[in-house]
Amino acid sequence: MKISNSSKTDRLGVQSVGYKFERIGYVFREQTVADFGIDAQIELVDENSATGRLIAVQIKSGKSWFKESNDRGYVYRGDMSHLDYWLHHSLPVLIVLCDVDEDECYWQVITPNTVTYTKTAWKIEIPKNQKINAGMHVDMKRLVRKMPVHKNYTISSIEENSHNAAKRYSLRVVLNKEHTQAELIDVVKNCTLEAINCEYHRSEITRNRWSGTAAHVVWLLVYPTSEDEKNNNYICRSEWFSDSLDANFLPMSHGGEDIGLNIKVEWDDNYLSNSRFNAENSICKEKFVLETTGIKNLVEPLVCELSSKLKDYDSGRLEFGGIISVLHSYFPKINRLYNAGLGIGLSPYECKEVSTKFQSLIAHADNICLLAYHGVERNEEINEWQVVFNAKSQLSYYIEATEGFEFELKKVQ
Repeated sequence: MKISNSSKTDRLGVQSVGYKFERIGYVFREQTVADFGIDAQIELVDENSATGRLIAVQIKSGKSWFKESNDRGYVYRGDMSHLDYWLHHSLPVLIVLCDVDEDECYWQVITPNTVTYTKTAWKIEIPKNQKINAGMHVDMKRLVRKMPVHKNYTISSIEENSHNAAKRYSLRVVLNKEHTQAELIDVVKNCTLEAINCEYHRSEITRNRWSGTAAHVVWLLVYPTSEDEKNNNYICRSEWFSDSLDANFLPMSHGGEDIGLNIKVEWDDNYLSNSRFNAENSICKEKFVLETTGIKNLVEPLVCELSSKLKDYDSGRLEFGGIISVLHSYFPKINRLYNAGLGIGLSPYECKEVSTKFQSLIAHADNICLLAYHGVERNEEINEWQVVFNAKSQLSYYIEATEGFEFELKKVQ
């Protein structure tokens, strides 16, 4: 009985794929019966121990599967019945193209994000740089949700708020994985106990006063993701006050649920709605950069003119009534730009620091004229020293914020 070339190619493909997976440490199990679109399963192995984490594999062998390609990869086209089966499979599914002549195997994951629908069916691009080798370990662990997490949380910042009567810390905590409420409570307890023994000091004064002493107060803000932290969208906050702290120096409590160890947790009821709002109102990087730089470029000449007028006032070339008139007339122009800056939308994650500097920039520009404008509009008595001092101070802050904006902008461009 003759063996067809296609059958021989299929067997060589399965054997080649199996060998490559076994060689890099996976258990490879061929499906020898009832092939409905899955040729094999691979099992992840950690430190020579089988994990029970499985991935289904569909293998396509031979040159015919490599006919359609582009600079990035090979294009595989399939029928809808197979796609429906793979997308609803209980295991993650890999499709592997095997070039038996070159002994190379390329893979891609079948997901709604990797599939492109055509007029009659669907296609998927299998990258030329995704070969079966040790470099795929991280992708496979992510696929079966078995990425190792060495710690459930990261303390992103520690701020010391101590004074002479109490050693106090505020911590921002970012979670490294999804947590149940019970797990969150454990995180809060562990972080609080860690902070009680903290030895960070903001100055020599507090170091000399409190070094080697346990903290009296610990506050936590807990964020499910780094993006939540950037948006200051915490899921809970907690407080811990030491029994040894003099009652006269106890901070005002924000209350919350008592979880033991003198720790109270307050859950943020608005976390999910805030998350949805942030997602719906965030703008792309290109639009954010164009909008902020555009408004900054319109504000800058107005502020430069105000700076010149303040110098004229200092030199005696412009009387106080004149500077009031100038500040009053410039306020509506700058205020329109300020409001436009507030309305551009939320910045993308990587531009959060730029956004902070931009908001500061337009706020200080707006504040230069604020006292004078409201004094005139309300027909109030205007204090010359106060108005001039405010205008000069806000101008100085504006210059500082502008430098910070340009510095942060360069980091993301």
